[in-house]
Amino acid sequence: MFLLSSFSHLIHSYNKWTGDEPEQHHKSKQDHAELKRLQLLNQLDELLIISTGFKDFAFILKKCEEFFNYKKCVFYAYIPWSNQFHGTIGSELPKVQSMRGHVSSKQSMVFNSKKPVFIKNPHIYIKEEHIQLFNLSSVIFVPIVHDQQVFGWLTFDQLGEEFDYSMDEMTLLEQVGKRLGVYLSRKDDEVSIGTDIQLTEREAMILNLLAEGYNNKTMAELLQLSEHTVRDYVRSLMTKFKAKNRTQAVVYGFRLGLLK
Repeated sequence: MFLLSSFSHLIHSYNKWTGDEPEQHHKSKQDHAELKRLQLLNQLDELLIISTGFKDFAFILKKCEEFFNYKKCVFYAYIPWSNQFHGTIGSELPKVQSMRGHVSSKQSMVFNSKKPVFIKNPHIYIKEEHIQLFNLSSVIFVPIVHDQQVFGWLTFDQLGEEFDYSMDEMTLLEQVGKRLGVYLSRKDDEVSIGTDIQLTEREAMILNLLAEGYNNKTMAELLQLSEHTVRDYVRSLMTKFKAKNRTQAVVYGFRLGLLK
Protein backbone atom coordinates (compact mmCIF):
# COMPACT_ATOMS: atom_id res chain seq x y z
CA MET A 1 0.00 0.00 0.00
CA PHE A 2 2.83 2.36 0.86
CA LEU A 3 4.45 1.85 -2.55
CA LEU A 4 1.10 2.35 -4.32
CA SER A 5 0.45 5.51 -2.31
CA SER A 6 3.93 6.85 -3.09
CA PHE A 7 3.51 6.06 -6.77
CA SER A 8 0.12 7.86 -6.85
CA HIS A 9 1.68 10.88 -5.15
CA LEU A 10 4.48 10.98 -7.74
CA ILE A 11 1.98 10.73 -10.61
CA HIS A 12 -0.10 13.55 -9.07
CA SER A 13 3.00 15.72 -8.64
CA TYR A 14 4.16 15.05 -12.20
CA ASN A 15 0.74 15.93 -13.64
CA LYS A 16 0.66 19.13 -11.60
CA TRP A 17 4.16 20.06 -12.73
CA THR A 18 3.43 19.35 -16.42
CA GLY A 19 -0.04 20.84 -16.28
CA ASP A 20 -0.83 23.79 -14.00
CA GLU A 21 2.65 24.91 -13.04
CA PRO A 22 3.96 25.66 -16.55
CA GLU A 23 0.79 27.65 -17.21
CA GLN A 24 1.24 29.56 -13.97
CA HIS A 25 4.91 30.09 -14.79
CA HIS A 26 4.00 31.39 -18.25
CA LYS A 27 1.43 33.73 -16.76
CA SER A 28 3.97 34.92 -14.21
CA LYS A 29 6.42 35.74 -17.01
CA GLN A 30 3.71 37.64 -18.90
CA ASP A 31 2.79 39.59 -15.77
CA HIS A 32 6.45 40.44 -15.16
CA ALA A 33 6.91 41.63 -18.77
CA GLU A 34 3.76 43.75 -18.56
CA LEU A 35 4.90 45.28 -15.27
CA LYS A 36 8.31 46.08 -16.77
CA ARG A 37 6.65 47.70 -19.80
CA LEU A 38 4.44 49.86 -17.58
CA GLN A 39 7.43 50.89 -15.46
CA LEU A 40 9.36 52.00 -18.53
CA LEU A 41 6.40 53.98 -19.86
CA ASN A 42 5.93 55.59 -16.46
CA GLN A 43 9.59 56.65 -16.51
CA LEU A 44 9.08 58.20 -19.92
CA ASP A 45 5.86 59.92 -18.81
CA GLU A 46 7.61 61.45 -15.81
CA LEU A 47 10.41 62.70 -18.06
CA LEU A 48 7.98 64.26 -20.55
CA ILE A 49 6.02 66.00 -17.79
CA ILE A 50 9.09 67.90 -16.57
CA SER A 51 10.48 68.59 -20.08
CA THR A 52 9.88 71.67 -22.21
CA GLY A 53 9.59 71.51 -25.99
CA PHE A 54 12.38 70.98 -28.48
CA LYS A 55 15.02 72.35 -26.15
CA ASP A 56 14.76 69.15 -24.11
CA PHE A 57 14.15 66.76 -26.98
CA ALA A 58 17.80 65.77 -27.42
CA PHE A 59 17.96 64.87 -23.72
CA ILE A 60 14.71 62.87 -24.05
CA LEU A 61 16.24 60.83 -26.89
CA LYS A 62 19.35 60.08 -24.82
CA LYS A 63 17.13 58.86 -22.01
CA CYS A 64 15.19 56.70 -24.50
CA GLU A 65 18.47 54.99 -25.39
CA GLU A 66 18.97 54.26 -21.70
CA PHE A 67 15.37 53.26 -20.91
CA PHE A 68 14.96 50.87 -23.83
CA ASN A 69 18.53 49.53 -24.07
CA TYR A 70 19.58 50.84 -27.48
CA LYS A 71 22.95 52.40 -28.26
CA LYS A 72 21.66 55.09 -30.62
CA CYS A 73 18.41 56.96 -31.11
CA VAL A 74 17.93 59.55 -33.89
CA PHE A 75 14.98 61.79 -34.76
CA TYR A 76 14.08 62.43 -38.40
CA ALA A 77 11.55 65.22 -39.01
CA TYR A 78 8.96 64.78 -41.76
CA ILE A 79 7.74 67.55 -44.08
CA PRO A 80 4.43 66.25 -45.46
CA TRP A 81 3.84 68.86 -48.18
CA SER A 82 7.17 68.07 -49.83
CA ASN A 83 7.32 64.40 -48.76
CA GLN A 84 10.82 64.95 -47.36
CA PHE A 85 12.66 63.74 -44.28
CA HIS A 86 15.45 65.55 -42.46
CA GLY A 87 17.85 64.25 -39.82
CA THR A 88 17.32 66.61 -36.91
CA ILE A 89 18.50 65.32 -33.52
CA GLY A 90 20.95 62.64 -32.47
CA SER A 91 24.56 62.01 -31.55
CA GLU A 92 27.12 63.07 -34.18
CA LEU A 93 24.78 65.90 -35.18
CA PRO A 94 26.55 66.94 -38.43
CA LYS A 95 26.14 63.37 -39.71
CA VAL A 96 22.51 63.24 -38.61
CA GLN A 97 21.68 66.55 -40.27
CA SER A 98 23.32 65.44 -43.50
CA MET A 99 20.54 62.85 -43.79
CA ARG A 100 17.81 64.43 -45.90
CA GLY A 101 15.83 63.77 -49.03
CA HIS A 102 12.52 62.67 -50.49
CA VAL A 103 10.83 59.52 -49.26
CA SER A 104 11.36 57.05 -52.09
CA SER A 105 8.94 54.35 -53.21
CA LYS A 106 11.17 51.74 -51.54
CA GLN A 107 11.10 53.66 -48.27
CA SER A 108 7.34 54.29 -48.35
CA MET A 109 6.67 50.90 -46.75
CA VAL A 110 8.65 52.07 -43.73
CA PHE A 111 7.69 55.72 -43.61
CA ASN A 112 3.97 55.23 -44.31
CA SER A 113 3.54 52.79 -41.46
CA LYS A 114 1.80 54.05 -38.33
CA LYS A 115 3.46 51.26 -36.33
CA PRO A 116 7.14 50.51 -35.62
CA VAL A 117 8.98 48.70 -38.41
CA PHE A 118 11.95 46.41 -37.78
CA ILE A 119 14.51 46.11 -40.55
CA LYS A 120 16.97 43.28 -40.21
CA ASN A 121 18.82 44.20 -43.40
CA PRO A 122 18.75 47.95 -44.14
CA HIS A 123 20.40 47.70 -47.58
CA ILE A 124 17.01 47.43 -49.30
CA TYR A 125 15.66 50.68 -47.85
CA ILE A 126 18.68 52.83 -46.98
CA LYS A 127 21.42 54.16 -49.24
CA GLU A 128 24.75 52.37 -48.91
CA GLU A 129 26.56 55.64 -48.13
CA HIS A 130 24.23 56.24 -45.17
CA ILE A 131 24.66 52.67 -43.93
CA GLN A 132 28.42 53.20 -43.95
CA LEU A 133 28.11 56.67 -42.39
CA PHE A 134 26.21 55.37 -39.36
CA ASN A 135 27.58 51.80 -39.30
CA LEU A 136 23.99 50.54 -39.57
CA SER A 137 22.89 46.95 -39.29
CA SER A 138 19.52 46.07 -37.78
CA VAL A 139 17.34 49.14 -37.09
CA ILE A 140 13.84 49.93 -35.83
CA PHE A 141 11.81 52.86 -37.20
CA VAL A 142 9.24 54.26 -34.77
CA PRO A 143 6.72 56.80 -36.12
CA ILE A 144 5.96 59.82 -33.92
CA VAL A 145 2.27 60.39 -34.55
CA HIS A 146 -0.56 62.32 -32.94
CA ASP A 147 -4.08 62.87 -34.25
CA GLN A 148 -3.11 61.58 -37.72
CA GLN A 149 -0.17 64.01 -37.92
CA VAL A 150 3.23 62.42 -38.50
CA PHE A 151 5.97 64.52 -36.91
CA GLY A 152 8.72 62.17 -38.00
CA TRP A 153 10.44 58.97 -36.90
CA LEU A 154 12.83 57.72 -34.28
CA THR A 155 15.38 55.13 -35.25
CA PHE A 156 16.84 52.76 -32.68
CA ASP A 157 19.93 50.69 -33.40
CA GLN A 158 22.89 48.99 -31.70
CA LEU A 159 25.77 50.71 -33.52
CA GLY A 160 26.39 48.07 -36.16
CA GLU A 161 25.30 45.01 -34.19
CA GLU A 162 22.52 42.83 -35.55
CA PHE A 163 19.62 42.19 -33.20
CA ASP A 164 16.13 40.72 -33.20
CA TYR A 165 12.92 41.95 -31.64
CA SER A 166 9.91 40.66 -29.73
CA MET A 167 6.31 41.71 -30.20
CA ASP A 168 6.37 43.11 -26.66
CA GLU A 169 9.26 45.39 -27.61
CA MET A 170 7.46 46.64 -30.72
CA THR A 171 4.28 47.27 -28.72
CA LEU A 172 6.32 49.20 -26.18
CA LEU A 173 8.04 51.34 -28.84
CA GLU A 174 4.68 52.03 -30.50
CA GLN A 175 3.52 53.54 -27.20
CA VAL A 176 6.75 55.56 -27.02
CA GLY A 177 6.03 57.05 -30.45
CA LYS A 178 2.48 57.97 -29.46
CA ARG A 179 3.60 59.61 -26.23
CA LEU A 180 6.24 61.66 -28.02
CA GLY A 181 3.61 62.66 -30.58
CA VAL A 182 1.39 64.00 -27.77
CA TYR A 183 4.42 65.73 -26.25
CA LEU A 184 5.35 67.51 -29.48
CA SER A 185 1.73 68.53 -30.07
CA ARG A 186 1.41 69.90 -26.56
CA LYS A 187 4.64 71.84 -26.71
CA ASP A 188 3.94 73.21 -30.17
CA ASP A 189 0.76 74.78 -28.81
CA GLU A 190 2.88 76.79 -26.40
CA VAL A 191 4.94 78.44 -29.14
CA SER A 192 3.02 80.17 -31.89
CA ILE A 193 4.94 80.69 -35.11
CA GLY A 194 3.57 82.69 -38.00
CA THR A 195 3.88 81.24 -41.47
CA ASP A 196 4.62 84.67 -42.96
CA ILE A 197 8.18 84.81 -41.59
CA GLN A 198 10.53 86.59 -43.97
CA LEU A 199 14.27 85.98 -43.83
CA THR A 200 16.95 88.20 -45.25
CA GLU A 201 19.36 86.61 -47.69
CA ARG A 202 22.05 86.51 -45.01
CA GLU A 203 19.67 85.01 -42.42
CA ALA A 204 18.68 82.32 -44.92
CA MET A 205 22.35 81.48 -45.48
CA ILE A 206 22.97 81.30 -41.73
CA LEU A 207 19.92 79.06 -41.27
CA ASN A 208 21.16 76.66 -43.94
CA LEU A 209 24.60 76.53 -42.36
CA LEU A 210 23.02 75.88 -38.96
CA ALA A 211 21.13 72.98 -40.52
CA GLU A 212 24.46 71.62 -41.76
CA GLY A 213 25.75 71.65 -38.18
CA TYR A 214 28.34 74.44 -38.49
CA ASN A 215 29.38 76.46 -35.43
CA ASN A 216 29.72 80.26 -35.30
CA LYS A 217 33.45 80.25 -36.01
CA THR A 218 33.15 78.11 -39.14
CA MET A 219 30.16 80.10 -40.41
CA ALA A 220 32.10 83.32 -39.90
CA GLU A 221 35.01 81.94 -41.95
CA LEU A 222 32.74 80.74 -44.76
CA LEU A 223 30.82 84.02 -44.99
CA GLN A 224 33.82 86.24 -44.23
CA LEU A 225 32.08 87.79 -41.25
CA SER A 226 33.06 88.27 -37.64
CA GLU A 227 31.87 85.74 -35.10
CA HIS A 228 30.03 88.57 -33.33
CA THR A 229 28.05 89.33 -36.53
CA VAL A 230 27.21 85.65 -37.02
CA ARG A 231 26.04 85.45 -33.42
CA ASP A 232 23.73 88.41 -34.03
CA TYR A 233 22.23 86.69 -37.09
CA VAL A 234 21.67 83.51 -35.10
CA ARG A 235 19.91 85.51 -32.38
CA SER A 236 17.79 87.22 -35.01
CA LEU A 237 16.72 83.85 -36.40
CA MET A 238 15.85 82.53 -32.96
CA THR A 239 13.80 85.65 -32.28
CA LYS A 240 11.85 85.34 -35.55
CA PHE A 241 11.13 81.65 -34.93
CA LYS A 242 10.53 82.19 -31.20
CA ALA A 243 13.04 79.40 -30.77
CA LYS A 244 14.85 78.65 -27.54
CA ASN A 245 17.98 77.22 -29.15
CA ARG A 246 19.65 76.49 -32.49
CA THR A 247 18.19 73.02 -32.87
CA GLN A 248 14.68 74.36 -32.40
CA ALA A 249 15.33 77.08 -35.00
CA VAL A 250 16.46 74.43 -37.51
CA VAL A 251 13.43 72.23 -36.82
CA TYR A 252 11.07 75.17 -37.31
CA GLY A 253 12.94 76.11 -40.48
CA PHE A 254 12.27 72.64 -41.90
CA ARG A 255 8.65 72.62 -40.82
CA LEU A 256 7.97 76.03 -42.33
CA GLY A 257 9.55 75.03 -45.63
CA LEU A 258 12.41 77.50 -45.28
CA LEU A 259 14.97 74.70 -45.49
CA LYS A 260 15.07 72.26 -48.40
